[in-house]
Amino acid sequence: SSVLGIFFGMLGGFYGGVLDAFIMRVADIQLSFPAILIALLIDGVARGVLPRDMHQNLAIYVLIFAIGVSGWVQYARTVRGSTLVEKNKEYVQAARVMGYPNRRIIVQAARVIGIGPATILWRHVLPNVMGPVLVIATIHLAIAVITEATLSFLGVGVPPTTPSLGTLIRIGNDFLFSGEW
Repeated sequence: SSVLGIFFGMLGGFYGGVLDAFIMRVADIQLSFPAILIALLIDGVARGVLPRDMHQNLAIYVLIFAIGVSGWVQYARTVRGSTLVEKNKEYVQAARVMGYPNRRIIVQAARVIGIGPATILWRHVLPNVMGPVLVIATIHLAIAVITEATLSFLGVGVPPTTPSLGTLIRIGNDFLFSGEW
């Protein structure tokens, strides 16, 4: 989630325009659906595409992918906001006054600093963005655990032989009304 969200947030925040509008509209659409529903959709598609014997082996990876894809939006929105602040700094404004487009600003700043054009975003913008990202990552870790437990409780998470909080609750729920507790 964090890698995907940071990448799209920095990309949309720095370049803006149609790319930023597209990324944020996709994020808005994804925010309109609960994360559990998106994870269930991804798991259902994976079950339909993968053969039965492969799905048991790849179930954990599908679960990680589903939780990751369902949580990138918070990172992207936060990083986009911080990138918008960073791109309005004086050195970027001075380059724009001189008539340089965004691509040229990145190349020129990279030439002055002595690094490659792609790393200027990662070396200068990313450290300024990491404070809020760490807070979101801490909260998202707990949400990911709850999402995994919910999916395992519903029977679409990890395989039944793998220990999981959701699987334990589902098995315990079967014995709740039997009088054996």
